[in-house]
Amino acid sequence: MNYKNIIKSIASTSLILLLSGCTLNQTSENQMDKKVELEKKNIIKKLEKVKYKRPAVSLLLKNRIRGILNAMSNNDIFKLNEEYIHPDFGFFNLYKTDGSKVFLEQKMIYNIIDEHTEELSHIISRVNPSSAKLKIIKKNIKFNCSPNDDAFYGWDADGLYISNKMDISLSQMMKELNSYNIKDYEKAIRIEKTSYKVVLTPELSFYLTEIDKNWYITLIDRITSDCSS
Repeated sequence: MNYKNIIKSIASTSLILLLSGCTLNQTSENQMDKKVELEKKNIIKKLEKVKYKRPAVSLLLKNRIRGILNAMSNNDIFKLNEEYIHPDFGFFNLYKTDGSKVFLEQKMIYNIIDEHTEELSHIISRVNPSSAKLKIIKKNIKFNCSPNDDAFYGWDADGLYISNKMDISLSQMMKELNSYNIKDYEKAIRIEKTSYKVVLTPELSFYLTEIDKNWYITLIDRITSDCSS
């Protein structure tokens, strides 16, 4: 075998080894990804089986609702962030963009002035000062998009309501979008199993969860009343 043939043979062998190594690495990475995904699913199943106890509706909870509405009616976002958003737990902001559902995990409400998009700060700025004085009614009201008749559009009752029912499943959203970590999923399950929905018609819907012996905003739902598709 001459020198050129030896070089060709070495080059061919090196290429085969390189390709084999890449294939093995890719196979190993795929196996690792599958293992991680399986472990994630097993953890999720365990989280879904955890037993939670929903606290009773108390005077503290009602006072927190009134405090939140009072801060909103004064457009006091600083107070909302300081007193009604838990610094570690944060809250989930649910909304639609171009008809698609989106959720964001936030540690604070932002005071966004931009008029081109509907923001949480805009909804807060429209809360009536008399809202905090409304009677808190225990009832699960529903929102109807009613595309064929505007007479039935909106919530099926007017006022301030509290309920232990959720209008939307955050955990299911996370699964459908496949964009979440275990910590956020655990938060979602806790919210769904222990929180109370508060609706102030016509456009405010949020959830309160007991954390560290107090009640905090853990989810603000702008999807249920958004009929865009």
